[in-house]
Amino acid sequence: MIIGYSWNKFNQLENQDNLAQLRTAGARKIFADSVEMCATDRAGFKEMLAFVHTGDEIVLTSILALGQTNGDVAAALVAICDQHVSLNILNLPTFAGVRDPGERWQLTCLLRDFTIFASRREHQPVAFRGDASTHHGERGRKREYAPDSPNPTKRAIYNDVLRMLRQTLPVTQIAQAVGINRKQIYRIKAYALASGDLQASFPTQKRA
Repeated sequence: MIIGYSWNKFNQLENQDNLAQLRTAGARKIFADSVEMCATDRAGFKEMLAFVHTGDEIVLTSILALGQTNGDVAAALVAICDQHVSLNILNLPTFAGVRDPGERWQLTCLLRDFTIFASRREHQPVAFRGDASTHHGERGRKREYAPDSPNPTKRAIYNDVLRMLRQTLPVTQIAQAVGINRKQIYRIKAYALASGDLQASFPTQKRA
């Protein structure tokens, strides 16, 4: 089942537009909040989490519906992933390109992991942040697949994956071509989007 969630504290006209977009995306039930607080403390968000079932899809017009800071968004994504439901974020075409519910849930959880990492870095001492910024990965470790990976083969795989993602090839086809699993492809994709190596500019696919 597709469930919509809307949060807008600014103007009623924009809120109505958000609701219309959620209905167009197939939302059969919509929960909404307008109070300015962490998503996990909002009445509508909590009601939605109590309503959803494993395998459901929550559609948002923007990730900002979950909060204004990385910490708030991370907390909301943790709650969503714990319910084993996935997201469809309308202004992030990456999500629209993933049809399989299990793969979409994995992508949702990868987004959760990145926002958790980002929120932790916000609270690190400035000196540590500057030192770690020259590396790819948490706590200064280089990522296994990255543009500066010490392993030339994995560095080449990273670049090949990015090239095929830009061609909008299916993840399964990319995984078979480079010889790594689909979960690793999603990790590379999420990292590339977060680092700016890949732009989320793929055309949104219409629902069947």
